[in-house]
Amino acid sequence: MRIREGELDEDNLPLEEIENLSYYNFMGHLEVPFYQIGGLASTEKLAELCHVNEGKKVLVVGCGTGFNACYIAKKFGCSVVGVDIAEEAIKKTKERAEKEDLGDKVEFRVGDAYDLPFEPDTFDAVITQSVSYFLDMGRALKEFMRVLKPGGYVGINEIFKDKDMPPKIAEEILKAEQIIGEITELPFTIHTPEDWKQWLENAGLKEVKIHENRKPMSLREFPQVIKEIGGFGKFSKIMIKITKYALVSKVIRERFRKLIKAKRVLVGSPLFQTATSRHVGYVLGIGKKV
Repeated sequence: MRIREGELDEDNLPLEEIENLSYYNFMGHLEVPFYQIGGLASTEKLAELCHVNEGKKVLVVGCGTGFNACYIAKKFGCSVVGVDIAEEAIKKTKERAEKEDLGDKVEFRVGDAYDLPFEPDTFDAVITQSVSYFLDMGRALKEFMRVLKPGGYVGINEIFKDKDMPPKIAEEILKAEQIIGEITELPFTIHTPEDWKQWLENAGLKEVKIHENRKPMSLREFPQVIKEIGGFGKFSKIMIKITKYALVSKVIRERFRKLIKAKRVLVGSPLFQTATSRHVGYVLGIGKKV
């Protein structure tokens, strides 16, 4: 089965090939921006906590389609390098950087968090957002520390879950974790704030601070998110494409159904919290290399 050119897929890829893309390559192919539950406000706050400003060089690990990396470069006037293991996503980052006229401020390349393609002591800050829960943090932080300059900061913006929860709530959250792991084909574990703090300290970082937040992105931020995506026209194009894929493919439709179910458990919505999402939030965690 082949999607008609111009109707759904400009690359005219066979539907079977699209269905077989890994989750993040599929989302990159669609140009879906990856942003964390705290929205752009949490990205901005994390950069501030890491003392990012003009003249600094920042590495964004797991940059996806470049949404956050480009925002940081524009907002703070710094130099940003983004790496992601998904080749389809990296293709879109370069298109985004060109459209936003950020060629001299951002650079993107395919890269593995466990084997970053950079020399030691290269960056003033290393940031991950909605990525670290897929990683073996011991291995990843060792690599982050290697490429980080002395005096630089590691910053994480990641989901957390409460240490103590009613057993039924804990079981539902565990099932949601398993669904996301199945969809992404990556190990997915939500840690507690205490876990995140211990990971950063065990890596040798000093002045470790963990800021807990329980409110998801505010609806008031939605217009800004749309603007950063490329405007309402671009947003509409992405949503229409997602809808069409879901209509023509049972595989893709089931993938989105499961994902929506898991996200409802973990983060609820900007309008209401579920019984389970009350026990989930996001942490902004930082530590300094001395």
